[in-house]
Amino acid sequence: MANESGNERWMEGSSTLFRKRLERREADQKRRDQGRRAIKGSDVALDYEDQNGIWQGGLVSQDLGFDNRIIEVDCHIYPPKTHSVTHKHNEAIIIVLRGKGFSYINEEKIEWEPGDTMYIPAGAWHQHHVLSEEPAMVIAIKPLPIQEYLGEMNIIYKGDQPTYNRDYRPGTFLEELKKIGKES
Repeated sequence: MANESGNERWMEGSSTLFRKRLERREADQKRRDQGRRAIKGSDVALDYEDQNGIWQGGLVSQDLGFDNRIIEVDCHIYPPKTHSVTHKHNEAIIIVLRGKGFSYINEEKIEWEPGDTMYIPAGAWHQHHVLSEEPAMVIAIKPLPIQEYLGEMNIIYKGDQPTYNRDYRPGTFLEELKKIGKES
């Protein structure tokens, strides 16, 4: 219940429990207010992840100064003519920006191209295959912050190996972004 001022009624309490709770809430709000609100494309750093053979860069994550608590957003670039290792984790949403290929999600083959979106259910074995001569560039949206908070963060690899293209080097995030729609 809220009072006439819109404050929650427990905030009016004088007990130590309520005062400490209010102090935590105010400190939490202060931290959120100081968190990052945006990132420039020129500030996105792409790093190679050898275990999966892909390039990835954080777009919204706590390590970039955001105070995101539920979702995290990354960019993944899969080199041309490669595939990822088969793996599973909690749910994710994948938005395809460039490239063509398919993914196996719990053995179901799903073809994709720019503009397509895939939902990866929690615990689904999946693997991504790039068929095009151009790299695949995707945005991955995952509930990593809340998983970390709940102690549930995990990724399990099936034991197969990805197809690597160690010679492929992407440009900067902005250079790769500008290529969207320019290759076939």
